[in-house]
Amino acid sequence: MPTTEKLYELMESKLRLLTELHSLAIQQSDLVSGQELSELMSLLGRKQRLMDTLMEIQVDLVPYASEDPEERIWRSEERRRECQAVKTRCDRLVGELLVMENRAIDNMALQREVVASQLQQVTDASRLSRAYESSSGGEFQADGGALSYTG
Repeated sequence: MPTTEKLYELMESKLRLLTELHSLAIQQSDLVSGQELSELMSLLGRKQRLMDTLMEIQVDLVPYASEDPEERIWRSEERRRECQAVKTRCDRLVGELLVMENRAIDNMALQREVVASQLQQVTDASRLSRAYESSSGGEFQADGGALSYTG
């Protein structure tokens, strides 16, 4: 039978990881907003390593899931309450992380749409320029941000 001290240690480890993930989620939001892709990729790599460790802890917690929490024997009632408080904080952080991740996904989708729109505008302008040049025999020249036409 797994010990309650081991359960407490696992929950403390889970809380530390969730706290780190929360901090990274805040940074991720800033990086997405700032379109800092190389830093974002590095951060996502760190997040993945933390998620892998979190999954290992979740596996270690599986034996406790089938137990009746009221039947567990704790070294003190205070330790039981501490573990319950840690679990409550973990549950709160998981909820916040889910909201943050969904916002990050929405923000990245919005950024993708903005970039796609900008690319389409450039493509349309290029097509228009080529069509005008081929029909009139002239050409457009870009000089220091100004556009001129010779024809």
